[in-house]
Amino acid sequence: MSSIVGSDCLVVVRSCIVAKKSASIMILRAISGLLLIALTAGCSQLSQAHSKNIVSLRPSQLQVLDPQLHEMSGLAETDAYYWGVNDSGGKAALYGFDKKTAKLAQVIELQGAINIDWEELAQDQQFLYIADSGDNFAMRQSIDIYKVAIQDLALLNNSSNASNVGTARKIASQVIHVKYADKDNFLPQKKHNFDSEALTVVGDKLWLFSKNRQDQQTKLYKIDKQAKQQILAPTASYPVQGLITGADYNAATEQLILLGYSKKSLFGGSFIWVLEVKDDLPLWSSATRYKLKRYAQWESIKWLTKKGFIVAAEKSSLGEQAVAKFVLP
Repeated sequence: MSSIVGSDCLVVVRSCIVAKKSASIMILRAISGLLLIALTAGCSQLSQAHSKNIVSLRPSQLQVLDPQLHEMSGLAETDAYYWGVNDSGGKAALYGFDKKTAKLAQVIELQGAINIDWEELAQDQQFLYIADSGDNFAMRQSIDIYKVAIQDLALLNNSSNASNVGTARKIASQVIHVKYADKDNFLPQKKHNFDSEALTVVGDKLWLFSKNRQDQQTKLYKIDKQAKQQILAPTASYPVQGLITGADYNAATEQLILLGYSKKSLFGGSFIWVLEVKDDLPLWSSATRYKLKRYAQWESIKWLTKKGFIVAAEKSSLGEQAVAKFVLP
């Protein structure tokens, strides 16, 4: 009798344990399901916020540049001219062109500078900054930022032979050497995150944005304008969904604009991101993406007004070297 009772009790205990395990599993599954739904909804909302109803922008003006700027990369503006540079081992020179006609007016070489892969121009009240930062195969040990005094540039523009484009004229420059703290592999790579083609001035720093061929994001590095030797780690990373080739910051509106392209579709496409800068960082939750029509190899961008901007393209299978003006809606 006692053995039967003991056996029954054991069965009851086992049943209770199984029931509890089953209930626990069901609860865990329910919680997992709820978490998955929440995460999916969150990701969906974030994706929709950045991709829903993407507006296409068309140029209000398009002008072909002089053939000497066939590798046009970088845009800056002084009172007299727009300025550009050539990338990929071109002449270590600044090219000034007329703001209305886009006709080439100035070619000024930097003394002692080397153009390994000049990719971008940035500026503040005192200097133009030239980013020798291109690194297609992630082989460079360091990158260089050249500084040219805008006052020296103005003096050359006002000289007696300023109108002679063929005259060799030179200007002094300073250089900042930068190494990436997060880079330890210098062997050739096709897909990597250490090419950088976008530079702009924000406050007392230079903001350098990477062109991530591996993960289609961009890293932000903050460069001191004064220190001649720097080793920098990225400050943040952003899901730009493409390859960033240009950047500019509008201090009046506190807005950052990023230029890039994506090859996810059959023919690819150009885009910009417009976002606010708060607490010395891009505020990604404010980011709005726009498509640029027409598609070209747009390499650089510059704010002109609160809503207007200009972009520049190098010569490619998509079209001639050119500049185009756009206006945000």
